[in-house]
Amino acid sequence: MRLAVALGGLALASCAPAGALPADAGATFDPAAFFLGRSQGEGSLRKLVGGTERITVESVGRRTRDGTLVLDQSIKVGAKPPSTRRWVMRQLGGGRFTGSLSDATGPVSIEVAGPRATIRYRMKNGLDVAQQLALQPGGRVVLNRLTVTKFGIRVATLDETIRKLD
Repeated sequence: MRLAVALGGLALASCAPAGALPADAGATFDPAAFFLGRSQGEGSLRKLVGGTERITVESVGRRTRDGTLVLDQSIKVGAKPPSTRRWVMRQLGGGRFTGSLSDATGPVSIEVAGPRATIRYRMKNGLDVAQQLALQPGGRVVLNRLTVTKFGIRVATLDETIRKLD
């Protein structure tokens, strides 16, 4: 009985929304401009099963002729060999972007509101990702909180600090 109550409490806590990350209230975040050139992220990936691992992300962004941002990333999680992924983002207007991600099974949606952006997409195995980016004062640092859920239960959280290098 105690185990059932504990698991039920874990499931409810996992569904609680994360608060807004601190951000530069007077700024407007432009993800396409921020990720143009080189950036580097460092953070912690906490998994429901498997503990916490350090993560580093090296990114290089470039624009295509039609203004689309292509962002290539090398990701290192713990002691595992690095993996790569590619984001492709196109601005729709009104603070909205659409795109693709090599890890996603469908489209990626990005909505910007002031200094924050919210990114949503689905990964294989039915994992849903919600990501919050928050521009910091000075415009060269973004805080990233990524939450992965399955059946509405949080299974992993990434907290990362991304620095613009170019």
